Amino acid sequence: MSSLIYDAGIDAGVTSVRTYTSTRVDTQHQSKISTGSALELGRRQFWMDVRTALPLVIADSAATATTATIATTLSTWAGEVVEQGFIPVAVIITLLAQLFHGLYPACGMSYSIEFRKQLQTAAYVSAGLGLGMFFGTGFPWLCWLSFSVLFPALLSSSRSLTRYVLSSQDWWSQPILVVGNGERAARLFDRLNKLSTEGLRPSGIVYDPHPHWAGDSKRSAAWEQEQVALANAVTARTKRITPMHIGPISELEDILLESGACRIAVADRNGVSSSQFACFHGIPHVAVPMELTSHPTENVRLVEADGRVEMHCKTTLTCPQALFTKRAMDLLLVIGSAPFWLPVMIIIGLAVRLTDPGPVFYRQSRVGRFRRPFDALKFRSMCCDADKKLNNYLENNPEMKAEWDATHKLRNDPRITRIGRFIRKTSLDELPQLINVLRGEMSLVGPRPIIDSSSYDREYIQEHPDVFEMYQMVRPGITGMWQVSGRNSTSYKQRIYYDRFYLHNWSIATDIFILWRTIKTALFREGAC
Repeated sequence: MSSLIYDAGIDAGVTSVRTYTSTRVDTQHQSKISTGSALELGRRQFWMDVRTALPLVIADSAATATTATIATTLSTWAGEVVEQGFIPVAVIITLLAQLFHGLYPACGMSYSIEFRKQLQTAAYVSAGLGLGMFFGTGFPWLCWLSFSVLFPALLSSSRSLTRYVLSSQDWWSQPILVVGNGERAARLFDRLNKLSTEGLRPSGIVYDPHPHWAGDSKRSAAWEQEQVALANAVTARTKRITPMHIGPISELEDILLESGACRIAVADRNGVSSSQFACFHGIPHVAVPMELTSHPTENVRLVEADGRVEMHCKTTLTCPQALFTKRAMDLLLVIGSAPFWLPVMIIIGLAVRLTDPGPVFYRQSRVGRFRRPFDALKFRSMCCDADKKLNNYLENNPEMKAEWDATHKLRNDPRITRIGRFIRKTSLDELPQLINVLRGEMSLVGPRPIIDSSSYDREYIQEHPDVFEMYQMVRPGITGMWQVSGRNSTSYKQRIYYDRFYLHNWSIATDIFILWRTIKTALFREGAC
């Protein structure tokens, strides 16, 4: 029997057709992967893992060697004596630690989780090298300290750059098939296609015709065209390539062997029967979604207990030790960096005052921890009669009013002054909020502070009480998930989604990750209005 492949077109709705010929005849019979095919897929997966991991190994080795070289050079200038084998030992320990954390090849691993694991690697390597130096001939403090400070940044940057460069190369990424039909499968295909830096490349969709129409070729063909229309609809909204339909699940063994894929991702586990699941045995990697919670979470681990698998969700939102560490990190970073941001604040304050007469700071009442109101400080970036100008502008521009109602932001806000546009683009208008951090009203990282007003965040408070309850348990932040995930290019509902994600997944490592991404966002002005 032959089935159709809907080949990827460049534009949404453009679908070419070619024929895929299977060696199987009975497509209704669900069969397992044969032993020979399973062994072949295993061998193929091993070499694909090696091919994907090798560039990452080289990048990690180069980053470690570069950091160690800089550290030993600084140490030598200071008159310290460093062991000759310091650099190769550092590289070996790093590679072993990365392997232990599952960072080779790390296909499908999100950037935030990878960043967290790399921080753990950096901590272990620094601790291991420190112990070795301590029990050696002498302890070169400058060498160890400079290595410990530079290593996390160089290790993360080199891997991110390597993934970005290789994401456009088909030989590096591993093909993966999506199992399922309808819009869920098309969305999963599109999501995998967007995450090319994670080392996965979706190569097609596998699904069976509707079982009720198995004997009716016309209705089966019509149903299949409906699935293509759904895929095209998702494609039109997301501006991605059209997914391919490679064949039915019963022909999965032949499809895997001929397409080169060794991984599958199930779009909807409820849409796959138990007999169809039997076809997955012998496939090296099978991803099955678990929709057991109403919120996205990374702090989840599967635990086997008494022959059953339990999903354990962990939250650190109320942990006193973690909250104390977060507050200590805020104070340490803000006070330690004061010699850098204080002069900048003075210069910007003078520029604001000289270019537009009026107050330097803009104070706005925001909802803080335990729902206590506080005045969030910003450099004034708008003219003094901003509210009046906004009302007149929205009355005369209905399309801009729709944009304001959707995001509570305007891309071309008429209220913004010349210096205000610059400090907003660079996010320097929020620099005075470091004073709020020192006062204990805000944190460096957290959900964006909301306004308890019918004009602004009433939707947040009334329609999302679960998120608002968690919001009140932490200090709002100067930066956060929303700021590094598109900011003003995202909708208001997406902002609430990012707050929910952060509050459910909060950790010190997550804060460090967001601070690191904030630097990139500020430098490239991503999402700034």
